[in-house]
Amino acid sequence: MKLANCQIGEKRFIGINFNGKFIDLSKGIEIYSLINEREERRFYKIEDLLVLDNVFKYLEERIDFIQTHKLEALLSIDSPKILPPIIKPSKIVALGRNYLEHARETGYEAPKEPIFFSKATSSIIAPEEAIIYPNWLTRVDPEVELGVIIGRRAKKVSKEKALEYVLGYTIVNDVTARDMQAEDLKIASPWFRSKSLDTFCPMGPFLVLKEYIPDPHSLNIELKVNGEIRQKDNTRNLIFKIPEIISFISMHMTLDAGDIIATGTPSGIAPIHPGDIIEASIEKIGHLKNRVVREEE
Repeated sequence: MKLANCQIGEKRFIGINFNGKFIDLSKGIEIYSLINEREERRFYKIEDLLVLDNVFKYLEERIDFIQTHKLEALLSIDSPKILPPIIKPSKIVALGRNYLEHARETGYEAPKEPIFFSKATSSIIAPEEAIIYPNWLTRVDPEVELGVIIGRRAKKVSKEKALEYVLGYTIVNDVTARDMQAEDLKIASPWFRSKSLDTFCPMGPFLVLKEYIPDPHSLNIELKVNGEIRQKDNTRNLIFKIPEIISFISMHMTLDAGDIIATGTPSGIAPIHPGDIIEASIEKIGHLKNRVVREEE
């Protein structure tokens, strides 16, 4: 089940991808409510679903209704604008050096415990939106990462129960000002500033519910620049797996519904330039495409 936040004109709605075509799931839920004479709140974006106790069961019932009543054609939408799967998370938490070969290419060995840092939520952009390359930077790198979307409040969660707190998965491009990061390393402040510039967190296009990805540690992950493969790996090679990541972070801070964890990037980091096309892809989730443009004077 591939969910997307969609927009046509001023109208926002939750879309679901059926074999490459979108249907308006928000409208489908409204029709379900009318026919079944139920008073239900309206859902205009994926975040609205986070109030539900069981998002998967709720949507399964309504999608089954849509298919049983053959409403796909009525609800079909052509070429909506795709927004980030979570538009306003309370926070983005990202993992550093969580693939061994990436750690080594940056001069480090595997960390003994997860290294995490934050990215500003203002850095989020949608698929097809531009990554803005500031004129005063000299090196910017893209980093493809599996994004974990938290489904309910998580505090001091055990590894054994950690996946119960996951809503689903998406693609995150953890764009990094590498030259700035190098300078910040010298003053022991390497992560936040270089990771948080505006447009430095492309995300999407889909949120895939966890029930459709029973093993998130067996997904092929890849990044291309202008059609050339830069990064290629599999999530089985994550040093710290998702349950351990969630448990470790939640011991330090409360994770709220809608928060995003970027689980780390494989080896193959290299600079990009204005005019480049960046395509990040993860098996079973989709393709996230963005163009790099130079900041206007």
